[in-house]
Amino acid sequence: MKNIDKFGTTGAGQNPGSTKMQQQQQGRPRNVVVYGESGAGKSSLINLIAGRHVAHTSPDANTCTFTNTPYDITIDGQQFRLWDMAGLDGNSDSRLPAALTDSNLSAFLHGLAQEDGVHLLIYCMRGTRAMKDLRINYKIFSSALRDTGREVPIIAVVTCLEFYLPEMTKWWNDNQSQLAQYGMKFSDHACVTTLPDLPDIRQRRAQSREGVLRLILQYCVHAPPLSTDTTMDQQSFPTGFMQKLGRLVGGTR
Repeated sequence: MKNIDKFGTTGAGQNPGSTKMQQQQQGRPRNVVVYGESGAGKSSLINLIAGRHVAHTSPDANTCTFTNTPYDITIDGQQFRLWDMAGLDGNSDSRLPAALTDSNLSAFLHGLAQEDGVHLLIYCMRGTRAMKDLRINYKIFSSALRDTGREVPIIAVVTCLEFYLPEMTKWWNDNQSQLAQYGMKFSDHACVTTLPDLPDIRQRRAQSREGVLRLILQYCVHAPPLSTDTTMDQQSFPTGFMQKLGRLVGGTR
């Protein structure tokens, strides 16, 4: 059964024929890439957006996502494909985990470029994480996109704020200057909780979901579809990404 709310949101598990017909009528889905370090809550965020449990979650960082997994959803009649990216190691003194090999990243990005490119990046980060440990993942993606000359909005979604007082949005007011100090700039942000719908945080969870859905609609629902003239630009994206990735991880600029 489809899960539909006031945004007209439906999650994974739709009838394949129905989904295919919708895509043909409304165009190809917008690609929304959700990335961040392992354990940041990317899968839980996708479940929050979808309005149901579609992505596997685990409290154990050793069993976090190590593949790039797509989830098709509909928001307000528009098709979106949410990509749950394999977790990156956010520690500034460590390397990428073995699961994120060059070939894996290159293959993923090449395939995504063929699926009409990247329309929105969501940087998922824990509100309890030290600021300096958030920089590497941000730089890898934002620098790669900048090198390819493509303008893609980056939204920060800060998780684990269910008990932040007096309200979740205060986290951004308390930390935005430090984020800027480390060179992290975002098109917009949302302060959220992705915990299950428990009585004590029910209102905060509802506010969190509504806020993220509005940002997705605001920043990529009206993005123009890529024409065939952009084929070369799309194909250059994986190359630019891998070159920047090598320089950042290798300690060069």
